Amino acid sequence: MLVPALIMFRTLVSIAACLIQAVSAVAQESPTAPPRVRSHAERFATPEVRAERVEAEATAKLKANPDDPESLNLRGVARMRLGRFAESYEDLRRAAALKPDNAEYHANLGYALWRLGRTGEAVAAERAALKLDEKNFTARYQLGRFLLRIGGRENLLEAAAHLRRAIELEPRNYDIRFELIEAFRVLGDRAQASSQLDFLWDARPSDARVFYVSALLATDRDDLKAAIKDFNEALRRDPNLPGAWQDLGLAYVKLGQWTEAIETFAEMARRQPGSVDAAYLGALSLFNAGRAAEAEREVRRALRINAGVADAHTLLGVILASRPNANSEAIEVLSQAILLNPNSFDARFYLGRVLYATKDYTGAARELRAAAGLKPGHAQARFFLGTALESAGESEAALAEYQELVKIDSRSAHGQVGLGALLVKQGKIDEAIAALKQAVSLDPKVFEAHWALGRALALSQRFSEAVEALKTAVSIMPDRADAHYQLGLAFRRLGRHEEAAREFALVDRINTEFRKSQPPNQ
Repeated sequence: MLVPALIMFRTLVSIAACLIQAVSAVAQESPTAPPRVRSHAERFATPEVRAERVEAEATAKLKANPDDPESLNLRGVARMRLGRFAESYEDLRRAAALKPDNAEYHANLGYALWRLGRTGEAVAAERAALKLDEKNFTARYQLGRFLLRIGGRENLLEAAAHLRRAIELEPRNYDIRFELIEAFRVLGDRAQASSQLDFLWDARPSDARVFYVSALLATDRDDLKAAIKDFNEALRRDPNLPGAWQDLGLAYVKLGQWTEAIETFAEMARRQPGSVDAAYLGALSLFNAGRAAEAEREVRRALRINAGVADAHTLLGVILASRPNANSEAIEVLSQAILLNPNSFDARFYLGRVLYATKDYTGAARELRAAAGLKPGHAQARFFLGTALESAGESEAALAEYQELVKIDSRSAHGQVGLGALLVKQGKIDEAIAALKQAVSLDPKVFEAHWALGRALALSQRFSEAVEALKTAVSIMPDRADAHYQLGLAFRRLGRHEEAAREFALVDRINTEFRKSQPPNQ
């Protein structure tokens, strides 16, 4: 996995598949009035057409009596269904003011406020409705949903209580159970969530959402194979199920199944061409699959959809940094990511790495120190900070970082490299070599482990072994001039002057190309 820190699982998207519904309250006809026979056109009209009809009828009544609260409520609910929330709010506010003892009016007003982003007022309106009528289903259900989306343990516990009560009021309304499962998932109460799912398996065995929820619960317990099976079944039953394509793709990402992830996010992008998540996650999968050029095209598409996504800027910066002679643009893009999100660990970590590659050691240390501050236990951030400080001539500060790294994670590859660096500085070369060999055995792909081992072996006059370690280092990172230089020195000490000259020529070429790649003002 090339950029593991970028894979932010965001709690595997939520059960918000159970879409927000404008729970309303179209008033009942008087029980004494005979039911009106609906025409064929009325029976097959879309919800939008029906809402437009209700709006027109209510407007006609309001012309005769502008202060009719029921007509205001009906029109407000109709406008809510049509997505005209500001107008809906005005109607529902007036209805609640004209008849303040009507719980349903307050409940409907709460939903309009919620859709307008007035969260606190929405919650207050639902609470007011429940004070008037504790059995009001609309208020009970919506208050539970609002608190669930606001989050926080206290709100989640209260949300679960309201949703349970809503089930008691309308036990056959299965949408409530989907919301309740989400509350239990966020609270980490898998037993309660599974209990609700068992009920849905019995009551709605063919509902695609039941398979989707089952997949989410499997994800929570890290049974990703079961999750993928149920995600696929959910999508077979309902290919338009919100969130399911993304969650399926993320499950593949977590397993490192990049081909499947790419296909899934491509399908998501086909269905949702304006989705920045589909473009970003598709690009991330392509990059991890080694398809950098395609990844770059897709992440640039994500930024055309929404230029304000810090993660997309970060990924583009990482892709550019992996390309020859693109460090300047990578620095610009990663700096933009930090402007958008100063607390982005990934942006600061990778910017520090790129600045180090351009020999801006002071800038690299600054960004890596910020990254280590955001994730104090991140071994790589601490290691690269020590390396940058060492290159900047701040030996004591570098030593302090290596000491901290050993405390954090002495048994990881980078922890062993840090320990090796620390032991070298203390003059304990043989112990350093042992630690660095351990680092190589833990992760043979870590350039720094082979490079540091080669240097330590050279200090111990073991030049033949140093050559082998440094040859491995330059095979991992062919453009590291410092590694080629150390290899050249080792060859020269062995009397292998032709090979030494070849390495020194490579150093000159890499440094010349580096200078040419820098902007004129640098």
